[in-house]
Amino acid sequence: MLFSERDMAALRLLCWCQYVRPEELRYLVTETEVKNLMCLGLVKRHRSSGAYALTLQGRSFMTELFPGGIPDLAETYHKDAIQRRLRIARLALTAYLSGAHIFTTSIEELSASPTLFLSAITRSRGTNPWGSTRIAALAHLGDLVCAVHYVCPGIGKVALTDELTAFTNQAASLRPLRRGMIFAGGSYAEVLAELDGPPPSKDTKLIPYGEAYRCLGLPVYLLSCDLTGALQLRLMAQPDYRRHLTKAALKAQYHPPPEADASALDAVFCGMPFVMAADMDLRRIDASLNIARGRGCPQIAMAALKGQAEAVLFSRYRDPGLARVFVLTEAALAEVLGGPPTLFVPPRTQYQTARGDVVDAPPIQADRKAGGPH
Repeated sequence: MLFSERDMAALRLLCWCQYVRPEELRYLVTETEVKNLMCLGLVKRHRSSGAYALTLQGRSFMTELFPGGIPDLAETYHKDAIQRRLRIARLALTAYLSGAHIFTTSIEELSASPTLFLSAITRSRGTNPWGSTRIAALAHLGDLVCAVHYVCPGIGKVALTDELTAFTNQAASLRPLRRGMIFAGGSYAEVLAELDGPPPSKDTKLIPYGEAYRCLGLPVYLLSCDLTGALQLRLMAQPDYRRHLTKAALKAQYHPPPEADASALDAVFCGMPFVMAADMDLRRIDASLNIARGRGCPQIAMAALKGQAEAVLFSRYRDPGLARVFVLTEAALAEVLGGPPTLFVPPRTQYQTARGDVVDAPPIQADRKAGGPH
């Protein structure tokens, strides 16, 4: 048996994340392909979480195949730690489907775009440059570098100064890129459920994510870790994506915004302030609403992906009468992306190493317990 690109993508995702839910691994491989990997003794099911994980044999196989090229992560068995790894796997998979390079082992690899670097890679190496911060990853998307946080109800609090210091230090080599933050979650609704929570007490430097969201000076982009979020990341990896998307969407009806309002607006459309909302920077949308009110405009206009509009923008802005919300067409997306707005899926072709060699599966052991539940 020769390994396919799909097989290797699944094995590498397990190397980088340790645990991956079955329904998420299926974006890369079929159930039959997973069973083949289990029969080879490379993959197992984790009993308590139901997630897939590498066996000891699987890790040894990957270490031999990629000497020095896979992360040396500390083993995780505690329930809360496993849940953190599962959240990170969902984030990593979303970035992978967007076409980003996620199998990175050093910060230096962020010099290329689009790329995601998981902070867990260097948290496990002696000194921890991240301290106790909650930064899950750094993402280089076009002309933007972001600190990525996974946000969901009950996730806990953050020391915002520590988060910003760690971000500044770790991204120091990535000048002159713009800075921002991504608050990712299982869905946009899940992220907003935490951000829209009650205000905190003022007696500690640890604050809820909702308070951090309201006081951050950097742009904050919400991300749903699903297919809509993957397309969002693909768009954000295009340099100057908002201007190009706005022109592709509005065509001849595009009029540039007043220079004084350019930070909050992307165009003027039919006399209304227009915002490109495909990056889900809701605070920027709210700023444009303030500009519109100041000018006596009853509404703004915006455009976004279908999944974003249905999950958040219709109910938050259209239904209360604050905005006209348009869904970006496939033609507009294709114009900006240079091709169909599809996501990356590893091919079924044979995997080849950097030297052009194919990879044979290891001999199947007589004792199949390695592929069973552990």
